[in-house]
Amino acid sequence: AGAAPRGGKRAAPGEAGALQPAKLSRAELYKPPTSEELSQLKETEDLFHSSLLRLQIEELLKEVTLKETKKKKIDAFLHEINSLLSAIPETPETELTDQAWLPKGVQVPFLQVPFSVKGKFRFVPPTELKVVGSYLLGTCIKPEINVDVAVTMPREIFQDKDNLNQRYHRKRALYLAHIAQQFSKEKLFGSVKFAYMNSNHLKPILLLRPQGKDEKMVTVRLHACPAPGLFKPSRFYPSKNNVRTAWFMEQSTPKEGAPEPPTPHYNNSILCDTVLLSHLHFLSSAATDFPGMKDGLALLKVWLNQRQLSKGLGCFSGFLVSMLVAYLLMKRKIVKMMSGYQVLRSTLQFLATTDLSVTGISLVKDVDASLPVLDDFHQAFEVVFVDPSGLVNLCADMTASKYHQVQFEAKRSMEILDDRMVDGFQVLLMTAKPMLRAFDHIFHLKHASKLQGACKKMQLLNELMDRGGNYVATALPFVVSLLARGLAGRALLVAHSLPQIPEWSIDAEPPKHKDVGPLTFGLLFVPEFAASTLEKGPQADHPEALDFRTFWGEKSELRRFQDGSICEAVVWDANTICQKRLIPEQIFQAPCHGQGHLSLDHVAQSPIQYGLGTLPGTGHPQTSSLHLIYIYSLCSLKPLPLVPSLHALVQSPSPAFLCPWSLLFSKLNSPNCLSLSS
Repeated sequence: AGAAPRGGKRAAPGEAGALQPAKLSRAELYKPPTSEELSQLKETEDLFHSSLLRLQIEELLKEVTLKETKKKKIDAFLHEINSLLSAIPETPETELTDQAWLPKGVQVPFLQVPFSVKGKFRFVPPTELKVVGSYLLGTCIKPEINVDVAVTMPREIFQDKDNLNQRYHRKRALYLAHIAQQFSKEKLFGSVKFAYMNSNHLKPILLLRPQGKDEKMVTVRLHACPAPGLFKPSRFYPSKNNVRTAWFMEQSTPKEGAPEPPTPHYNNSILCDTVLLSHLHFLSSAATDFPGMKDGLALLKVWLNQRQLSKGLGCFSGFLVSMLVAYLLMKRKIVKMMSGYQVLRSTLQFLATTDLSVTGISLVKDVDASLPVLDDFHQAFEVVFVDPSGLVNLCADMTASKYHQVQFEAKRSMEILDDRMVDGFQVLLMTAKPMLRAFDHIFHLKHASKLQGACKKMQLLNELMDRGGNYVATALPFVVSLLARGLAGRALLVAHSLPQIPEWSIDAEPPKHKDVGPLTFGLLFVPEFAASTLEKGPQADHPEALDFRTFWGEKSELRRFQDGSICEAVVWDANTICQKRLIPEQIFQAPCHGQGHLSLDHVAQSPIQYGLGTLPGTGHPQTSSLHLIYIYSLCSLKPLPLVPSLHALVQSPSPAFLCPWSLLFSKLNSPNCLSLSS
């Protein structure tokens, strides 16, 4: 009985690598569970549906959390950056337009159009260097670790009226350019590059990565910001103007009596730099004694990343979702006793039920009559979420269309989390969901530069000034609204991709607005009306009829209907199922060519939109899809055990798979559990 196992010796007690059984006394072995253990068991039963989901989430959090060993390396890297910054030499004062002092190896990371501007600039080392953002809060997640550092520019480099005509933005860009030129000589850095913060060309930042094998470990992002109290906040209210029309249009004298339009996006871009530290303190206060907030934010960031919603101009960034969780905590929709999973559910529930494009929210605690109210922000921006200062709209660059996509995804996610038969962890947090998987129909605007002409023809000069000449950001909301109106009743959701501009070398010219590449538009249809060939408008004698005719142009015509009414209507030329599937192409052509001035020469559909063709003897692509699905189920899917939570997910973005569910499953006679997603 006491013999050693065959083929080897018994491991001696305490021998390295040997597993020893836990020695517990009888009292410890049978002691009742603690209140914490009971709470965890109750939480697992009520929220997670199964202990497996809880374990999956815990393992995911371990994977995305930054390890302590890497934190020490990052801290050491930040200390060296701080030392180098304080040693950068000053430069003599020159005119803003005189940039000959910059060496040839570095370019100003700003599109200086128009080039002529008043003001003087000289470099003086920063007065303060502060780490801000998710790294200090402990909420940053892998694989991309970004550390945001606020570099405070001294007051003496600024003059009066630097708030006007991009003077502040150009000084900010020159300040970063000089730092980049000095850092490019240092062996500490593996790469020194420029980028636009969230692809906003008014906000260039400097990217620093360490040398050697740690280059991919972290990216330090330097944000130049003004000295505290430099600007009067009242100058940047949403109704105020800080870009003069005569300067922007390069006119010698302004028009007499012409009022200057408000520039809310321009004003917001400056205000964002003034509140970096206050936002850090606000989030730090919210995260104190709240471990569930860190876990919840990690899960929310993974959720956003998988849906491609967290990068680009007007994205739902990690910072934005952090402020949203802090708002829910302030409104007591979240409490500090909640776990990370509860924070995830509460935030998704709030997003699913709250439309910030209609009813904005504010983090301001004390009412101040001198501050702008929510209605002022709604008049200037499509989506409104005001920060604790009462001055900054955190969703200033977000379109209503993009927020509605976030809201739609949150609704679907809550339905999945509430369904005990679906593996919510796999679907929500582990599966990428690009636009090709999320929408029924995809358009690509091949040449973003064509939007420049659309801005002129739609008379968007005021909006173009506000956006600093960015015609893509200016025209995009108007193009999406045209599409949404043309597809009203037919499309459940109309969304667009987020314009993204990659980082660039410090010796290269800054990217132009057209460098965002092709823009993608996604359409999610209401199945009952997706293939309708008729757009019925108002009766001919109603005042709305003129608006309908103006919108649809020559496509609109008077028609008598069976109920005797004579109405404006548009009839689309489509006889077969395949042609009906391409009606959105005709809809895009009609209003966007007529009012948005975008012809189909500039627009391409995804090749897969044109269907799969037909198999011999089937007649049309949807019947072909049934044959293909049936063959796939026989050849590719092995019989699966009948476990309710186990699904073989077959996803196809082709519209040829958009066939009636009853027809589909009546054709399939397979033991496999087959789930289709358009």
